[in-house]
Amino acid sequence: MAKIYIANTPLILQDEAGKDFRVETGEAVELTDAQYEAVAAHVSPTLTTGEELDAQQAEAAAEVSDGQPSETEAETEPADTGKPKRGSRRTKTE
Repeated sequence: MAKIYIANTPLILQDEAGKDFRVETGEAVELTDAQYEAVAAHVSPTLTTGEELDAQQAEAAAEVSDGQPSETEAETEPADTGKPKRGSRRTKTE
C-alpha cells in the first residue's frame, strides 16, 4: 500500500510504467514500500488530512529556504552603508 511522504531533497523516481519523474523539495509524493526503502533518508512521513498535508509542505519549503532571502527580501534595496554603489559617483557636498 502506498503512503504519502514529503520530499526533503529533490528526487527522481520511477512510476509503475518505468517512466522517470521528478519530485521537488517540499512536494508530497505517494510512495510504495519499495520506493520508500530506496529514499527513506530523503523523505518525511505526512500527517493524515489534506489541510495538515498542505501545512506540512509549506513548513518543509520554509525550512529549505532558511538562510536564503525570500522573494520580497531580494527585491528590496540594501540599507545605505555610506559607500557608493558600483558604477555611481559620489557628489561632493559643500
